[in-house]
Amino acid sequence: MKLERVQRVISSRLGELPIQEKGATFKPAGIKRETKAGEVPENTGYTESQTFASLKLKLNATGKVGVEELSMSEDTLTIFTTGGKQYMMPNAWVVEPGELGDAEMDIEYNSGTSPRL
Repeated sequence: MKLERVQRVISSRLGELPIQEKGATFKPAGIKRETKAGEVPENTGYTESQTFASLKLKLNATGKVGVEELSMSEDTLTIFTTGGKQYMMPNAWVVEPGELGDAEMDIEYNSGTSPRL
């Protein structure tokens, strides 16, 4: 069995992002359930709330894309996995300005939805 991971990320504004090998984590939007205990086990249940999609990237600092360009405005991202799945993060925003390190940049995007294509 081959395990799945993020393979490529395409930005509608900047094109393919130069992600490092094993440099991306993706959590799709969904529903979070919080357990609420009852006086008796039969009355135990849960409440639901929406969660947002999150994409954390570690990019190679190639000089083609700067930290400020990544942080500027909303973007639509397409995530490709090694298993052949595709997800979209429409109107994704940068959580906080990116950080430039030793030839690499860290950036995190959030989006309200992440439909599978």
